[in-house]
Amino acid sequence: MERTVPTTAGPLPVPSPDHRWTVLFFITEPGIGERLPELGGCTAGLCSARDAAAAFARADARVFGVSAHAPGRLAEFAEGRDLGYPLVGDEDLSLGRAFGVPEVRAEGRTLFQRAAVVLDRTGRVRSLIHPVPEPERHAELVLEQLARLTDLEDTSDS
Repeated sequence: MERTVPTTAGPLPVPSPDHRWTVLFFITEPGIGERLPELGGCTAGLCSARDAAAAFARADARVFGVSAHAPGRLAEFAEGRDLGYPLVGDEDLSLGRAFGVPEVRAEGRTLFQRAAVVLDRTGRVRSLIHPVPEPERHAELVLEQLARLTDLEDTSDS
């Protein structure tokens, strides 16, 4: 199931046709932790993916961040953190709901809980990583899962 999604880099396909894996890092809202500490960690989680860019490249994974906001609203946040990957604006929550990402109500709105979804080239969900209790380890948890998935596929191809 491929779809084109609105991102801070313009419309892009999900899953990525040029990568073995597509990783979607779902966050509640950039900066929400300043108002609601129990939902904090979005910046740390997204920055963990930025800091692990070389590891994701070695795993042949395309990374996206996803939030229930318009891409324009996310652009300044992304640029200010030099993330190096696009953020998807999923205002109607359709992308997250299609992949079974848990939601949370906050400030009268429905937002995503911190999670990650790993898709294969066909768009099949291969892993939903949730909960993520330590946002700074978000990328590490995903990379561990990518290694397991890759080993499983490589073993079954033998």
